[in-house]
Amino acid sequence: MSIYKAEREKMNEIFKRSSLIANTKPKTRNEKNRKRNVIVNFRMSPEEKEILDERIKLSGLKKQDYFIQSCLYQSIITFGNIKTFDEIRFQIGLIVEHLYNIHYTDELDITVLESLRTILEILDGLQLDDGF
Repeated sequence: MSIYKAEREKMNEIFKRSSLIANTKPKTRNEKNRKRNVIVNFRMSPEEKEILDERIKLSGLKKQDYFIQSCLYQSIITFGNIKTFDEIRFQIGLIVEHLYNIHYTDELDITVLESLRTILEILDGLQLDDGF
């Protein structure tokens, strides 16, 4: 047995011990019995972070709950440009294709309906950019 293999096996014993697993907390699930295991990051200025932190503090929510509520349930204001319209056109094409392929209402995919709702919200809050 090579020295490298022996060291690797020793490291595996150290880092894959059952005692490490026994001392960890089980993953918590949200109110819909789902694990939240996706990480979302974005950049902002220090001034924007201060304002955001203050709003989160005033809301009384945990930071992740504030972000989820804010992102999913607030109004969306967009500025019309080629990129926006191309993406909307593409998504509507997917929705139309899905609708053509179903025969019964129970075959409707909830994610497709959510996509349609989002597009309608975006179009409702659309403000045309003066540059275009």
